[in-house]
Amino acid sequence: MRILAIADIHNREIDFKVEDVDVVVVAGDFTNADGVEFAKKVVAKLEENFPGVEILAVPGNMDKEGVLRFLEEKGISIHGKVKEVKGVKFGGLGGSNPTPFNTPFELSEEEIAKTLENIECDVAVIHTPPFGYYDWIAGNSVGSKAVREWMEKTKPKVLICAHIHEYEGAAKVGETFIVKLGTAMNGRAAVIDCRDGDIVTSFIKI
Repeated sequence: MRILAIADIHNREIDFKVEDVDVVVVAGDFTNADGVEFAKKVVAKLEENFPGVEILAVPGNMDKEGVLRFLEEKGISIHGKVKEVKGVKFGGLGGSNPTPFNTPFELSEEEIAKTLENIECDVAVIHTPPFGYYDWIAGNSVGSKAVREWMEKTKPKVLICAHIHEYEGAAKVGETFIVKLGTAMNGRAAVIDCRDGDIVTSFIKI
């Protein structure tokens, strides 16, 4: 399984191709809280650049309700659900835990826990990082405690996250390989190769 992962596009035009990709995942923040039209352009461009490749997505905290509705209508949303691609189960969570900025799609920790409670998957696509991992702002962790508790309980093989723009990296935590994406608006993406039990992540320029 070879996964191309992007997030935090924030209205930046994208046009790129990566060879031999099985799945493209978008981990949220298509837009800057300004409607659904740009999200539609992003999905159309991905469909053009990756014909026949499965696309899966969750909205970010900066995406209004219409973005989630569009992703649902397209059949590519994995917010609060699981989809299987080539024998690999992908589960997702959009939005974020509360921020100081009252962004369009924020969930309480209780709502996050409720949304995730029935999700068990191999690859998790979650906009906000788990508390304590790649989530530091001014020395404070601002990720989701509910996401961390879910990760520690269900142990997905891979957890792809985004949201906190300052960090890009990958780390093994217990049985889970966390991949924190850089921002697509700054030309960053990741390719995650899961083959023969090994997980190898390459951060790339797009």
